Amino acid sequence: MNLSRAAFCLVLALPLPAAAYETLEPDTINTPEAGGRGSISAALDGRSGNTDRENYTVGGRLDYRARDTDMFILTEHSRAKAYDQEIEDSSWAHAHYRDEFQHGLAAEAFLDARKDDFQLLDSRLQLGFGARFTLAYEQDVRAVYAGIGALHEWEEQAQVDEHYWRLNSYFVYKRQINEQLRGMFNLYYQPSFDDGSDFLVTAETALLIKLATHLDLKTGVRWMYDGEEPPGIDEDDTRYITSLSLHF
Repeated sequence: MNLSRAAFCLVLALPLPAAAYETLEPDTINTPEAGGRGSISAALDGRSGNTDRENYTVGGRLDYRARDTDMFILTEHSRAKAYDQEIEDSSWAHAHYRDEFQHGLAAEAFLDARKDDFQLLDSRLQLGFGARFTLAYEQDVRAVYAGIGALHEWEEQAQVDEHYWRLNSYFVYKRQINEQLRGMFNLYYQPSFDDGSDFLVTAETALLIKLATHLDLKTGVRWMYDGEEPPGIDEDDTRYITSLSLHF
């Protein structure tokens, strides 16, 4: 039995935990062709009897490329209940513009919005810009990128409004392991210019198994850290993710 068939049988046999997985980086290794494309990911989980729980996560992404310019938007929403009590309600949306004006060097700008009721995060809005460097690229094999820039953040959390500037930096590694399996790792680091102890870190790792031409099984881990969470809120948050992703 090949890898894609085994993964598909596993999907049918086991309920997926409700965590879809949208990342800023596209899942593909190769530079996309000109034109538009998109993807939808979803995970649902419902239980009754000894355990009364229902949760879901849905996400989507739209990309457009013209010559050396890429534009994309993505969104993700998660909600969960246990015994009729809500235990998760979070949303994330992102819009991005990137122009490779020189081979291996691109300018980019983005707008990012996030809310999470159970972290008392009413809103976090980021407007940023910077440069992106291609460190290594081999078609159908690997892609390595790094970026650095700045962003301005407006945050409303635990009834406190704040706004400040942050450094924005990231590292991306994507690898085609074999014909059906590819992996990716993303690391983002965003310290405040005013206070070095106030920083945001996001680390994402994922494996993608090709089930069909336009269908992937995606499994991974996302770890997020906020150095300035209010009292009663954990500084770090980890999500273990399995979802189906349909590309079009």
